[in-house]
Amino acid sequence: MVRYRMKNKTLFLSLVLALGFVSRAFSAEELKYMAYNFYADPIMSETSGKYNSFIIDFKADKTPLATYWSLLNFNFYAKSPKTQEAYKGLRGVHGYAGLQNSNKKVGILSFWEAKYQKDGETLILNADRIYPEGSNRFGHEGDGTNCIYPYEWESGQWYRMLMHTWEDIEKGTTFAGTWFLDIKSGEWKLFAYFDTHLYDSFLVYGVSQFMENFYGGDVKTNCNVERDIYLKNLYVFDREKKDWVSLHTVQLSYGDGGGKEEHQKKFGAHTFGATEDHFWGLTGGVVEDQAAYEQAAVKKQIYTIKQPEKPELGSLKIAKLSLDGKKKNLSWDLDEKSTPQLAYRVRAVNAKGKVVFEKAGTRPEVRSLALPAMKSDAFKVTLTVVDVFGNKAETEYQTDLYKAATKNVAKN
Repeated sequence: MVRYRMKNKTLFLSLVLALGFVSRAFSAEELKYMAYNFYADPIMSETSGKYNSFIIDFKADKTPLATYWSLLNFNFYAKSPKTQEAYKGLRGVHGYAGLQNSNKKVGILSFWEAKYQKDGETLILNADRIYPEGSNRFGHEGDGTNCIYPYEWESGQWYRMLMHTWEDIEKGTTFAGTWFLDIKSGEWKLFAYFDTHLYDSFLVYGVSQFMENFYGGDVKTNCNVERDIYLKNLYVFDREKKDWVSLHTVQLSYGDGGGKEEHQKKFGAHTFGATEDHFWGLTGGVVEDQAAYEQAAVKKQIYTIKQPEKPELGSLKIAKLSLDGKKKNLSWDLDEKSTPQLAYRVRAVNAKGKVVFEKAGTRPEVRSLALPAMKSDAFKVTLTVVDVFGNKAETEYQTDLYKAATKNVAKN
């Protein structure tokens, strides 16, 4: 059920103004300005405020240049004793993740820098990018590290973004990464992940979204151009409840982003609402009388949609496990529609059942492993994969010598 908290007369006038904004062109002065921001703030009252994961489905039909669709503004817990011991006074790490059109379609995962105290000096903590390799620093609206990388998403098509946090078994610190699911093809893609350098950390507080026109100046990028956003299937994996919680009630709003400079001024139309199964927002487009439009516009509203109580997650499937006999290089592939890998464990035993090699990792991109030199080529390898949702799949590879040796033992 969609819940509207507004008077019908106000809603009608707002819609009339919104649908009637094509009656004139912007002036040269107005063309300097950007479109308003759209905001979505899920109501978190049914959660503990502590989350390991966040999921959201997204679509945009109108995707002009200079638009950023932030699908998650996040905060990380920084109050664990071990974190505070390492970084005294650290108040937390935060950032955002989503999709953008800036000459090309890209994904974004950004962490702002955090400050802490050591020996009376203020120091900086930055998250470090692990995958893809490289280190990007950014400034302007604060400083930090990010990954802005091509992701060829298409207008008019639904995508799912997942952010997941985990403890890396090698470093012992909290890692955080994002994945995108092309819902049409059913294929997941690991986008990026970072080492936050925090200990025993996870997502906390609200998990909000926004759509932003981040520069203007001409009719292809500014308030003259319509841009939209559609959102549904919002969930968090609650750390204390140890289960998924549906975020089916969201407050939608618009705003100017708080910019005080002349070039930051926002202009044009802005509407939002909900259907039975999704939330939507639209900004940009000419209005006849901006002052009258603003006076009649609804600034914020709470809506509730219908969505499954738990997300549909898919299944983990290992497609292939193989061994390069000469190089002793073990490699594996997941099914193209499998849920994403988070962790792996490789265990090799000889024909007598003795463990001769074992290694585990929490690196989502790893699909191969070099085995050490062994006394005998008669061995069996068991691969266990754990996906980002905690599901396990297992398969094994037996060398010909292992098969022969165990066959002879069975006969005797």
